Amino acid sequence: MTTKFSGADGVVKKLHCARVDGKIKPMPGTEFELDADLVLLAMGFVHPVHEGMIKELSLELDARGNVKADTVSYQSSNPKVFAAGDMRRGQSLVVWAIREGRQAAHAVDKFLMGATTLPR
Repeated sequence: MTTKFSGADGVVKKLHCARVDGKIKPMPGTEFELDADLVLLAMGFVHPVHEGMIKELSLELDARGNVKADTVSYQSSNPKVFAAGDMRRGQSLVVWAIREGRQAAHAVDKFLMGATTLPR
């Protein structure tokens, strides 16, 4: 398990690690280091990053920190901003994101054109 990163000027050079037990707790005395040029983080999706566009547009969030939007129009609290998939529902299966992407495309087309022939 990686316990921390080290480097300089925002560049990672080493991963500091330790072996873990069955409860994923670091085991004392098992610490080691690995050289690194690149680190990719693989972690569960908690919610979208609020800093930046979401905060600047003052979009309403649900109780879990996702962009609040309904499942018919997919419109957020700003009617010109649409949200679907992980942005709206949080971490989920890719099939849900695909389904919501298609439904959101239908809603956006209807919003822009007044009607749509896209499947829902």
